[in-house]
Parts: sequence; structure tokens; C-alpha cells
Amino acid sequence: MGARARAAALVLLGAVAACAAPPDGGDDGDWRTDLDRHVLEQLTGSRDAGPLVVHFRPGDLAEETLSEDVAANVADFEELQDRLGMSYRGRVHVFLYRDGDDMKATTEGDSNIAFSTGTRSIHQVHDFRGVHELTHIFSVQFPPDPDGCTDLFTTEGLATAMARSDQDVPVHAWAAMYLRLGRMPDLADLRSDFMGSAPAGVHPYHVAASFILHLEERFGIAAVKRWYVNSTEAGMVFGVPFPRLENDWRAFLADLPVEPQHEAHVLERFSRKLGPMPDEWRHAAGTTLFDGGSLDALAPDEPARWSLRDGLLVGTHDGPWTAIHSRARFGPDVGLRVRFRLVSGNAVQLRLGRADGQEAQAIFARWSAYMSQGEGFKDNDQVKIPPGVWCDAVFVDVGGTGRVFLNGAPVFDAEGALACQEGVVGLAVERGVIEVKEVVAFRP
Repeated sequence: MGARARAAALVLLGAVAACAAPPDGGDDGDWRTDLDRHVLEQLTGSRDAGPLVVHFRPGDLAEETLSEDVAANVADFEELQDRLGMSYRGRVHVFLYRDGDDMKATTEGDSNIAFSTGTRSIHQVHDFRGVHELTHIFSVQFPPDPDGCTDLFTTEGLATAMARSDQDVPVHAWAAMYLRLGRMPDLADLRSDFMGSAPAGVHPYHVAASFILHLEERFGIAAVKRWYVNSTEAGMVFGVPFPRLENDWRAFLADLPVEPQHEAHVLERFSRKLGPMPDEWRHAAGTTLFDGGSLDALAPDEPARWSLRDGLLVGTHDGPWTAIHSRARFGPDVGLRVRFRLVSGNAVQLRLGRADGQEAQAIFARWSAYMSQGEGFKDNDQVKIPPGVWCDAVFVDVGGTGRVFLNGAPVFDAEGALACQEGVVGLAVERGVIEVKEVVAFRP
């Protein structure tokens, strides 16, 4: 079987496993897939380890290494039984490879870390640790629903949720950062095209895992398993329709603290193309235009639309843009830092160098982000402002180069895009309500 055909077979086997009836107890029967039979011609060594049978190529691994790998896999097995509240019936077969290149060559496939196939087999590099692939195998024995089935969102989400983290970053932290960076996809879109609809840099496994882990934390693993085997029927299992579950999860993520090292790890993922935001811009001193007190430094275009309420600057409008600007002028090189949240509505706009009816604009809308460029706009439809989430936006004009960041991640970096002129700075809201904690103009 060639590599492409073998890879396709693995996908199909995974789909079958997700909906298969659980096998009978201790007798495994003929557990081998065609791939297993092919590999067993080379991995002729084996070791019984209670609930596991470990297969390996004789001479590949030192005895001490092999013993450590077997013990780690048994520990993962026992941990997963506890997490899932079940006792696995029968035995799982684990195939160990000396490294990723060996795994790809022996399986004639593309994976160089780990994958499961059939109903009882896991193939992995020898030092792989974790319960992701074991979860796929265990899920075959969940009590079945004769009318139900599942999808990739649910199968990969549960497996990643049971692992709890990826790259040493908790799955909730990944998802919380995706939300704050305006990259979180709608779950309905993600479920319809699991590997194709997520924005660049967003791993769909993290999103699905955080959602399912939140379900487990809220309703318990028994309910999650009932939903898993018929994952189109959330309302029947949880008593809450899927859209409400999604909204509740997003609200949970919006308030979730993220450790600085985890935030930095995720931000690095989104800063490889446009470059990171300079650290000093996060807290750069400058002219504080608003910090929860007086509005004296600001001049609203329509005073009735802007007010001071409980230490927040609140802008409300039911039509196109209404703005509030600084009384002082800045520039031509200037940066604007605003901490805000779009409570409801369409979009928020940051302005630099407003003079003679012209200004540079950075726009965060529900459907995309934009930055002015000459007579037109650049757009970034990967970034969509998350309503209700506190955001730190930075908009900088240095010599005409426009740079925009949302919660530390780059959104635009365009040389020669802006006029770079002296003028007032400000912000605006369109058809919605905005709350603002801080407005600072600084020299980048």
C-alpha cells in the first residue's frame, strides 16, 4: 500500500472507530489492520505489559529505554481509565519506532509522532508521551447510540482535551488567546470544515479541546461521553442548546487568566510573519488622555454620545462612526494605545494624525480588520474583534509605516501606508457600544 493510500486508509479507520460498536471482553480477536500486518513484518519483538502489548524492532532500543517507554505507556493507560471513568476491555497494541524518520519509512505514511488505527492499535515514536491516541482507542468502547455518530471536531477535541495541553500550554490558554487575538472561529463553521476553516495560526484541535474540556468541567465526563456518541444532540444531553454552550464557553475564556509564559508562546506563533510588537510599547509612557478619571483631555464630536460611567469612557451610537479626539496634537511619528471592549455592535476605530479632515485609521470590525493605506484600505479578514472581550490595541505611525497590534499580536505592518502628519488622535464606534479603560498617546 502506497503512502497516500495508507494515509487515506488511516482516516477511514479513524472514522469507523468513532462509530463502531464496542468489542466483546477479553478476546481481542483479529485486532490487526492491514497496516499493522505490514509493520509486524519488521517490528517482530513484543512485550506483554498488562493491558498493553508493545511491539518493537529488536535492537532498536536499549533495554533501559524500552522499559521506560513501556512503563510510561502503562501509566498513560491507567490515567486515561481514571479520567474517562471506565475500565478498558481487552488489550491495546502499541508499536514503537526509534524516531520519526523510522516511523514514516516503516508505515509508508506522513506521521512522524503518533497515530491510532483500527480499534486497538497505536503507532508512535518510542518517546511519545500522552493520552491523545489512547483516547481514540478507548472511545470505541463508549456505550453506543444506535442512531448517533460523531465528527472530527468531537473525536480530536476529546483526545486533545484528555491530554489537557499542547507544547506545555494548556488548551484553555490556547483558546483564550485565540479569542483575544480575534482569531477564534465560529464552532459551526469549524465543525463543517474542521481542518480548513480555522484562521491561519489557529490549530482546530486546541479550539475543540477547550470547548469539550469546558463541557467536562461543567457537566462531568459521563455526560460528555453520552454526547460524544451522538454529537449532534447537545441539547438532549446537556439540557442547553449548542449555541448557548458556545456563548458560555466564550464568556469563560474571556475572563480566564493566562500565564505570561503561555501568552508569550502563543504570541510568538502569530508574530513570525509581521514581527512581534516591541515590549516597550505595551506600557510606554506618554500622554495619558484617559485613565478612568476626567474627560478633559478629550473632545467628542457628539458630546451626547460619550460619557464617563463607573470609571469607564462609554461611547454609544446607533449609526455610522461617532468619534472622540484628543485636544492636543501629536506627531508626525506617534503611537496610540487603547484598552477597550466592544460591548455590542459593529466596529471600533483608532485614529492618528487627524488634520484637515484626513487621518490614519485602524478598524477592528466583527467581520475583519482594516488599516488605511493611501486612498484605500488594507484588510485582514483573519482578525475579527471579539465582542465583550477586553482588548489592548496599539496603532503606530513611524515615518509613514503603519503597524497595528491587537492584544500583542501583529495585525498590520505596512511601509509607506500612512501620511505621517501631525494631528489629533482618537477613537470611534460604529453602530454599537464601546467601553474604554485607557487611552495613551506615546512616541514610538
